Parts: sequence; structure tokens; C-alpha cells
Amino acid sequence: MATATKEPNRYGILSAAFVVMFFVASIALFSVFLTPLSEQNGWSKTDVSLSYSIFQTVMAVTGIFSGRISDRFGPRKVMLVGGLVFGLGWFLTGMATSIPMLYLCHGVIAGMGNGLVYNPTLTTAQRWFPDIRGKASGILLAAAAIGPATLSPIASFLSSTFGVSTALKILGVTFWIAITLGSLFVSPVPEGYRPKCWNPPTSATSADNAEDDGGFDWKAMLASPRFYVLLLVYAAAATAGTMLVGALSSIAQYQVGQVGAMTAAAFGAMVVSINTLSNFVGRLAFGALYDKLGAFRCLAVMLVATALAMVAMSFAVNAPFFIACVIVLGFAFGALLVIYPPLTGETFGTKHLGINYGIMFLGYALGAWIGPRIATSLFDETVGYRNAFYAAAAITLVGLAVTLLLAARVRKAGTMMPKRRQGATSE
Repeated sequence: MATATKEPNRYGILSAAFVVMFFVASIALFSVFLTPLSEQNGWSKTDVSLSYSIFQTVMAVTGIFSGRISDRFGPRKVMLVGGLVFGLGWFLTGMATSIPMLYLCHGVIAGMGNGLVYNPTLTTAQRWFPDIRGKASGILLAAAAIGPATLSPIASFLSSTFGVSTALKILGVTFWIAITLGSLFVSPVPEGYRPKCWNPPTSATSADNAEDDGGFDWKAMLASPRFYVLLLVYAAAATAGTMLVGALSSIAQYQVGQVGAMTAAAFGAMVVSINTLSNFVGRLAFGALYDKLGAFRCLAVMLVATALAMVAMSFAVNAPFFIACVIVLGFAFGALLVIYPPLTGETFGTKHLGINYGIMFLGYALGAWIGPRIATSLFDETVGYRNAFYAAAAITLVGLAVTLLLAARVRKAGTMMPKRRQGATSE
């Protein structure tokens, strides 16, 4: 007599994914090692910081392939391999004796491991929670924000106590163990899964209705002009936030400097923590708002707040005003990574979400190249970072204009799903 297979606890899977995201989002920890690595090896900070951009690019490209493999064979195997590669990359970074070796170990190997883990973790959770996609995305990406905030003091302690090389090795082993344990409890979504007491919307605006024909595979997505519009908005929206991630401490020290008994360096470190906390709150908040307001309204709010705060930063020369700007920017930037996974699913269907979001994430990687370079290339000793702020605000406003035009087009069409190009069929 056949026995019914017990359905996994989706909240248990979400908890396991939370643990994985907590540790795999540790790219922000690299800023802790920027100065120690530079001083220990005699490298310039500019050369060392380039590893961050390499990491983000390799992560994004790897995420495309990991998404495709995960879609076909399930997320667990991909995540287990990714956790090993990610931990190995950090461990080998502790052995790097040259800039090319740093780029290989941290930028390429650790970045590849991150891409193997991040995408399957996020997209699998999206599929388990079709009823509350925004909240599920917000919870996981909140873990990605609070992880670095929690681990940064630990990383700093390890570096000062045991040295930067040993600290990187310890973290590498820790990441491998934690990600491996979490991955063991992540299960793929059964075919045709629906949560109990939930029926998918019957309106034409639901991406789930389009899944009767399989949704858009990556070829059909790339054949749609809608993809390139969303990619452009992603890059524009990510520019200001990634600029702050790479340069916030330096900006704070230049514009505000010493605050009372607090040194300029200490103030810079404090605002980085404030930015991370604001980012965490923003991810949780927009995760809930997404399910109520929808993707385009959330994007518009995020882009308007970012542009205004960027302009305000240009004359924020006292600590309270500067901190207020950082809080707004961190909160708004936290929305972006929460919005785009479910937005990609709504637009192109969730059947191929793994590879589709992996490709879409290239927009964020593009912003990660543009943002930090705006801060360094437009810095001027006379006006400081003012021109960089204005440039980032202008790029953000371009993203806002495109978002509003796209929202109007979707309202007119009555559906989130774009029309297929002739010959662009689903797999």
C-alpha cells in the first residue's frame, strides 16, 4: 500500500535558507580587511578594493549557471558545492601573497562560491511562498544585511587578535560549515505546489496564470524588450547604494570628520553600522510593502527617496544631518534586492526563475561597477564628493523615469507579463 509523502515544512526551509543567507552575504566583511591587507602586504587600497567589484561580477555570472543547474537538479547539491567553494575562497585569500592571487582567491573563487549559493537559496524560497513573495524575499535579504553587521565585529576581533591571514582562514572554515549545515535542510518545491488555503489570483495580472505555458525561459526573456528595461532600472537603482557601500566611511570622514571626542575614523565606522542597520530595516519593511503596493510603486518610492537623499548628502556637513541622510539611503537601498526577485518572477514566471533572476542580477553587478567609480573619479579636493552625489542622483532619476513609463505600460496592457516575441518559445 502506497504511503503519502509528507510535505516539508516550508517555514523550516525558510529558516535554513535564512542561516545560509546570513553567512553567504559576508562580502561586506571584506571592508574590514581592506586596511590590514594593504598594510601587511604593501598593496594600495585601490588595488585591494578592486577585488570587491571582481567578486560581484563573478557572483552575478555564476548565478546564471547555478540558477539553471538548480532549476534542473534541485538547489541542495548546488548549494553544498557552492558552500565548499565559497569557504575555500576565503581560506585561500588568507594565503594570498600578491594582488593577482588576491583577485583569484577572493574575487574569482569566493565570488563563484557565492553565486552558486545565493541564487538557488533565494529563488527556492520564492517558490515555496507564492502567496507572500515579498515577505519571503524581505526575510531572506534581511539576513543578508544583518549577517555582515553581526560578523564584522567578530572579523575585526579575529584580525586584530590572530592577524589578517589567520582570520580569513578561520572565516573560510566557518562559512563552509554553516552553509553546508543550512543547505542540508533546503528542499526543492514539488511540481504544482500551492500552500494550504491559498488559491492563485485569477486575474490576468498574475504571473502564475502564465505558467500554464511554462512561463518565459531565459531565451524568451532575452528576446523581450521588457528584460532590458528592467535591467537598466536595476543598474540605475543600484548605483547610489553600491557607491555608499564602497566609500561611505571615507565620505563621512571627509565631510564630517571628528565629532566631539569621536575620531573621524570612529565616526566613519559608526555610520557604516548605521547604514547596515537601516538596510536591514528597509528589507523587512519593503518585503511587507511589496505584497500590498506592488513592485512598481515600491520601486518608485525607493528611487525618489534615494535621489533626494543623494542631493541632501552634498551639503550634509554636520553629524545629525549626515546620519539622517545615511538612514534614508540605507533604508531605500534595502528595498532593491527585495523587490527584484519577485518582480522578475511576476514578469517572466517562476518556473525558470533560477536562471532568469541570475541573468537579471547582472544589472546589480553593473551598478556595482558604476557606483564605486563615480565616488573615486568625481571626487575633487575643492568640492569633495558633491559631483559624485549629483551624478548618482541623476542616474537614479533616469531609473525612476523608466520605472514610471513601464508602470504606465503595464497598467494599459492589464498584465505584468510581456508579449512573447515570435519564435521566442518556452522550453
